[in-house]
Amino acid sequence: MGDRILVAYAGRCGSTAEVAEAIGRTIADGKTAVDVQRVQDVTDLTRYRAVVLGSAVRVGKWLPEAMEFIKAHQSLLNRMPVAYFQVCNDYDGEQQ
Repeated sequence: MGDRILVAYAGRCGSTAEVAEAIGRTIADGKTAVDVQRVQDVTDLTRYRAVVLGSAVRVGKWLPEAMEFIKAHQSLLNRMPVAYFQVCNDYDGEQQ
């Protein structure tokens, strides 16, 4: 396992990326090396000692690309610390 921490996220409108960046900055303030990437851009977890994984929620579910990331990397994720976050929009569809 590597020496860095990965903050990976799946989002569509930008708010999940903003949350991921804020989490990455907070972790990096402790002088830890952190990478913040979209889940689609992550190909290798072996360089990381821990993962923070997040997704936007649409229709009550994580985005498909986040779930695919978990399935694709399940073996490694089971052997390292992992934290999760989700971003939900409370927009009810009515214009005000």
